[in-house]
Amino acid sequence: MYSNTANMLKQTTNLINALIKLKQNLTFVKSHVNSDKTLAIYFLSNAYSDFNLFKTIYLSVTPGDPKIDEFLQEHEKFFLEVNKYLELFNDDNVMEDKLHKEVMFSINETERYLLNLLDMYR
Repeated sequence: MYSNTANMLKQTTNLINALIKLKQNLTFVKSHVNSDKTLAIYFLSNAYSDFNLFKTIYLSVTPGDPKIDEFLQEHEKFFLEVNKYLELFNDDNVMEDKLHKEVMFSINETERYLLNLLDMYR
């Protein structure tokens, strides 16, 4: 059985890994959205799964962290509305880049926050 600190270390690592996978899949969506819509949808589905995995781990282990709650609330609609996301990528490259950068920035901020927590658990 894990001690509470060891469990938090493990679960925080799992949260970080889910964010890393989420970033990878969003990068693949961006690179394939204009050339292969089917592949872009596949990677967006993977990103949605990664987001849900992150949310599930978080809610089962450490709910109530304001920083992570804000991240979840900000991006939940983003991953639920797949068609809107893909339409933005088709309509305007400027909007596409801005959206991608904003989401990646938010994910990176959350990842840094979790890395700091990880250091506390060590």
